[in-house]
Amino acid sequence: MFKIRYKSFDQFSFIDHAMYSKLPRHPFYCSVKEMIDFSFADQICSVLYSERGQRPYAPSLKLKIHLVQAYENISDRNMENRIVGDLFIKRSLDLPADFFGFDHSTIGLDRDRMGEAMFQACHLYILAQLYSKHLWGETNERWIIDSFPAHINVRRCGAFRLIKRAMIQLVKHMKRTAPASVLSAAKSLQLDALRVRLHSESPVAEQMLAFSKLVTQAYGLLYWFQHENIVPLLKEWKNYERSQELQEILRRVLSENSRPHRPDPGPEDGRENEDTGADEQNTDGNAESLPPAETAVDVEQDGTTTAIHEEVKAELHAGQEETAEVVYEKTPRKQRPSDRIVRVDAPEVRTGVKNKSTPITGFKIQNMCTEDGVILNVRVVPSNEHDQDAMIEMVSEVQQFLGMAPQVMIGDTAYGHGKKREAMASRNITLVAPVAEPKNSTGKFDISLFTYDPQKDVFTCPQGAETVRKNRNRTLEGTQYFFDSKSCTRCALRTQCTTSEKKGRSVFRSDYAVTYEGAKKFNESVEGKETLAKRCVVERKNKELKNDCGLGRTHLKRRNTLQVKSFLAAIVVNLKHAIRVQTTPKPGVLRRAKMA
Repeated sequence: MFKIRYKSFDQFSFIDHAMYSKLPRHPFYCSVKEMIDFSFADQICSVLYSERGQRPYAPSLKLKIHLVQAYENISDRNMENRIVGDLFIKRSLDLPADFFGFDHSTIGLDRDRMGEAMFQACHLYILAQLYSKHLWGETNERWIIDSFPAHINVRRCGAFRLIKRAMIQLVKHMKRTAPASVLSAAKSLQLDALRVRLHSESPVAEQMLAFSKLVTQAYGLLYWFQHENIVPLLKEWKNYERSQELQEILRRVLSENSRPHRPDPGPEDGRENEDTGADEQNTDGNAESLPPAETAVDVEQDGTTTAIHEEVKAELHAGQEETAEVVYEKTPRKQRPSDRIVRVDAPEVRTGVKNKSTPITGFKIQNMCTEDGVILNVRVVPSNEHDQDAMIEMVSEVQQFLGMAPQVMIGDTAYGHGKKREAMASRNITLVAPVAEPKNSTGKFDISLFTYDPQKDVFTCPQGAETVRKNRNRTLEGTQYFFDSKSCTRCALRTQCTTSEKKGRSVFRSDYAVTYEGAKKFNESVEGKETLAKRCVVERKNKELKNDCGLGRTHLKRRNTLQVKSFLAAIVVNLKHAIRVQTTPKPGVLRRAKMA
């Protein structure tokens, strides 16, 4: 904790008092000013500033600016204009009427300075103030959790262009920040494949050769950073840590989208037309700013690096005469990992699905709130991550910082896995969620027609036959039970029970079958139905976060930046809820003065 002195504004003039007194009461800003004390931000953010130098603006003031921006859902530049010309905002921020000192870059840099942890702390501090006003925190409180997609406006590209962009990103960073010795040695690199442009109707053989050459040069670029004569030069590079991150991105893109060439590909290795010629044409123009093909960076050599340059160049070029042989090929799209990078400028973006009809390119935002509508925690996760994975950690964060835990946690079917139910039960929290009903995809007899005997540990089929053996399945966390194949072959209902002609029928029993049965009984009770009906509260809060606060579709591509915006949106939604609950009559703008 440091004793930092912040900038203070002069006392309001008579003109300021006269101007602000004529304004009507704002339904949101005035109520928030009376309800919430933001002085805590000056204390928790003091570690970000030095005692020396020019006095900074108070963090409490800048936090209120961020909240106004989240409430209005506007950009940094528009926020700068609103601070200059909107008297409602100036009055809520306690700024003089003629003040126009905040630049849009100041607002953006302050978000980066505070970071994800500081905004989460501000969210928790405001939650504590709402708790003191008895807006949440009852003894038998029920919490609700759900997720919604946050679509990122990015255009996906194919393997050829993805690798090319990763190489260009690494080379440009080296060109901007590397010392002269590194740039001089980098002249040994061959990067002429970055300037290859193919027409959409180019022959497949030409496309394969271009892709193989690009991948070969990409691996050569990564090898160059590990060369014994180059490693000592990298110690002079102050920004080499960022270069290592870009190298890792390029290395991962190569492993996910390319593989050694197979001369005789099998039927499963067929290439899709959408991933061959289409992504070689019309590059972004980034390659136009690169140096000539013979050199990666245009820097004069000096006496200290000429020998290194020649040695590395000779080793890289040895045995690499240009031939018409394909060394690498694209990995078929179906064989690429699901957790792969789709944009090199946004490596955390993933592709996933919310349901069968809602694909996601971006992230998912987990929202945990009380049954009264107070948002307790928000978490930005990759779109391909399962909804249930973040639930326990989100509850633990609130429990750790505020000492509060629910009696019941409500979620949809995605949160109702048996392992999560037992984990929440170990914390004295009951997880209430619908139980997924397993269905036979073949349309044959469903598992509900089979009876399980816990004492014998066997299943009995509709014809009275029992299972004869079982096999443990660790992946699915359960046991597969098998009927006798001979009995199934002679069974009159075989065609209605199984599609297998030689093997018998089998059924699966989860390790959490007892937990699921208890959950089903509770969900069918009156209390269970009333508890599940509370899920509509979190749906309304998701609507506010998605539409009103702009989290549903955003231009932000970084997860940490979107996480900061999510915390600010959660604070705004909570403040709006508090105003609606505690203000009587309901807030509204006073449009005309009262008549005597």
